[in-house]
Amino acid sequence: MRFSDKGMIITGGVLLVLCVTVSGLQVAKVLPTHFALTIFAFLCLIGGMFIGMMGIFSYVKKARDAKRDEDFYRKR
Repeated sequence: MRFSDKGMIITGGVLLVLCVTVSGLQVAKVLPTHFALTIFAFLCLIGGMFIGMMGIFSYVKKARDAKRDEDFYRKR
């Protein structure tokens, strides 16, 4: 199954917001600071950044290719 560009960007953003929320709740002592919960927040951070950046890169590549094709056919 392949995600769309915008889907990857949204998924990455949700994971980053989840990471900030879990970390903030741990600092505020609302959630306990367990090792597993800290690792979960860290994995959300890494995964969110990776998935979000891949979505941004593929979105920019598609836009750049579309502009290049448009310019190519306009010159003909």
